Amino acid sequence: MLAGAVLYLLGVVAIWLALPVVGDRFWPGTLFLFGPRAILALPLLVLVPAALAVQRRALLPLSVASVIVVGPILGFSVSPRALVGATGEGDLRVASFNMGARALDLGRLGRFVAETRPDVFALQECSIPARSLEEAFPAWFVHTERGMCLLSRHPLQEIESRDRSDVWRAGGHGAILRYAIALPDRAAAAASASSSGRSAGAAAGAPSPEPSSVQPAGGRAFSLIHLHLETPRDAIEALIHGGWKQAEEHDRNIALRTWESELARQWVDEAPYPAVIVGDFNMPVDSAIYRRFWAGFENAFSRAGLGFGATKRTRWFGVRIDHVLVGPGWTSERAWVGPDLGSDHLPMIADLRWTGAR
Repeated sequence: MLAGAVLYLLGVVAIWLALPVVGDRFWPGTLFLFGPRAILALPLLVLVPAALAVQRRALLPLSVASVIVVGPILGFSVSPRALVGATGEGDLRVASFNMGARALDLGRLGRFVAETRPDVFALQECSIPARSLEEAFPAWFVHTERGMCLLSRHPLQEIESRDRSDVWRAGGHGAILRYAIALPDRAAAAASASSSGRSAGAAAGAPSPEPSSVQPAGGRAFSLIHLHLETPRDAIEALIHGGWKQAEEHDRNIALRTWESELARQWVDEAPYPAVIVGDFNMPVDSAIYRRFWAGFENAFSRAGLGFGATKRTRWFGVRIDHVLVGPGWTSERAWVGPDLGSDHLPMIADLRWTGAR
């Protein structure tokens, strides 16, 4: 019994160490990366009762294995900030949501904004016309472009969009937009929040508060990079149906997604102000592509979230592929997954604190 428990622990450790190396690099690793990882916990249903009945010393390696499965492999986040009960108050609240190209109810989005109160709301696979968004969110700053929508309570000083024609010719998606946004000084933001809070208390269910139009003080402008990168879906489906014979399709998809992340990272590196990166990355944090291009940024949920944080859902399991990242000049105070808004994705929301220019 003890030998079996130790062998199981060694297998779990091997998968844990190998996943960031082979996931999004070699096709078996990619299938596991985006698949139902919880199957790795199934042996515990047999091993734990057996250890209790036969050899209780085996519970020690099984306990260590279960912690590794739930934590690093399944992605359960237990951040120190979440454990100590951080207030979540910050200088900027951002939300990112892939609408799944579905005709979602604007009233539902409006209620989400009224309840969650983001300062910036980034939408991917967004088919809502700009005029409709402007009517639904009066006085907000709105920008839409080819399936990418942005709502901001603060002024959009600059808007840049990378030409996607080269990525489209290669069969990719590669939506990369960069905004310079004015962040009001703390005193003005506090006054605005207090006023908005009184208004919300006076009229439950009222429209979301109007955005601030205060110009930034002391250089408090930031760069928001809004991304929607290529999905591995087609390659995974090809592997499921064709097995190793579809390895070439997998490798083509990996090369395309690596290229898109390289392009996006270049736009982040060229950002003129401290960067906040949001969107559907179509990769979890233990992807080899993510680790190469994005691991150097602070991931808001990894830093200040609690739970699994799955944002993309299937019938049986979920995976966290939508992220809020920050570079120097920012830190994450709190992060959480929002409610079901009618898509196969859930919103990712984060409270960020300005720590100074980079």
